[in-house]
Amino acid sequence: MEPVQGITFQDNQEEIRKNLRIIIRIRWFVSPSILLIMVLAGVTGMANRMSFTAEQIALNGANVVIMLLLNLTYSLLVKRVRDLRPMVVFQLLIDVIHFAFTVYKTGGVTSPFTFLFFFVIFSAALLASSRSAYLIAGASSILYGAMVALDWYGILPHQAYFVSLKGLNNNPSYFILTVSFTVGSTFAFAALSGFLTNLIRKRQGEIRRTVGLLRERNATMNLLFKTSEALNQYDSMEGIAEFILAQLMEFLKLDRALLYINRNNEKLHLQTLRSKDGKGSGGMALDIPLTMDSGLTARVALEQTAYNIRDPENSELINRELAKKIGLNPFAIAPMVLRNHTVGVIGIDRSFKPIKEEEFQVLKSFANQAAIAIDSVLKKKAELPSSA
Repeated sequence: MEPVQGITFQDNQEEIRKNLRIIIRIRWFVSPSILLIMVLAGVTGMANRMSFTAEQIALNGANVVIMLLLNLTYSLLVKRVRDLRPMVVFQLLIDVIHFAFTVYKTGGVTSPFTFLFFFVIFSAALLASSRSAYLIAGASSILYGAMVALDWYGILPHQAYFVSLKGLNNNPSYFILTVSFTVGSTFAFAALSGFLTNLIRKRQGEIRRTVGLLRERNATMNLLFKTSEALNQYDSMEGIAEFILAQLMEFLKLDRALLYINRNNEKLHLQTLRSKDGKGSGGMALDIPLTMDSGLTARVALEQTAYNIRDPENSELINRELAKKIGLNPFAIAPMVLRNHTVGVIGIDRSFKPIKEEEFQVLKSFANQAAIAIDSVLKKKAELPSSA
């Protein structure tokens, strides 16, 4: 549920927090700068003497002090508040009211500071969304329109701050042109702000995805490196098979992984089975004849082709008898191939959650790397004199 009807938020809390800090920093300069301009205009004689009085300066100064205190409060809360959206909405509405008051005190329809509304509109686009920028543009236009209308009809006393602009508020042509331009420019700026911030979000999203992809590839390379490193750590088939499956399960967050060894191109022998609960093969003897009618595992070894089975219940490739022994979860299986020779087969699965395509690609790359490590051990133990 959104804090205010119509205001939407496209960024996550961390993005809002980062952008909010930027707006807070800018606000430290905006209001004091406007007050400084008003004071300089009075000192140089550009301001109406009736408006440039100690009382008026004190009132304007108090307005600035209140805004700076609110800004200080925002800067403290942004570090502690978990849900920043209500604070963002409150801040935007306060800014609209504050800048409308500034415009009124500096001449209303003749004020040169109507551009301040652009700051709030851009803040809405940056902190929330392009839709919110239009909403703030509408609120600014309504507040501005009401203010100048009340000024025109004499309900609010006119504040003729700048001498050179005095009397223009009574000119109908100037009044209509200025109001039309101000209202139109707020919505035009809302469109521009929305376009730019959406473009920034799109680029940021692309950068995040690219960084994520690079991290995944770096992690994959690290996994392959660890697999190669196993050549220097293990001399036994049991040790290297356990290490390989442990690394794969940790990297892909699997429920189970199996490793089969090719025995003399006659059968696949289940060398190691690892599961998330720590259970291994438990002495389970499982040999799969290397024939096409022996099921998918044998097919993978013979065809040297990997498969990703997302719906095993309805797959025609599943060996039902083998499934009774090792279970029937969504799984992927890939051959370990070295110089066109199938060293073995690796199978992975995850309960109720299919293997994603990028995980499937990792498995295929990993299987070929694992083939090098396993083939080296097989040669050392003379289990397979030549694999090439």
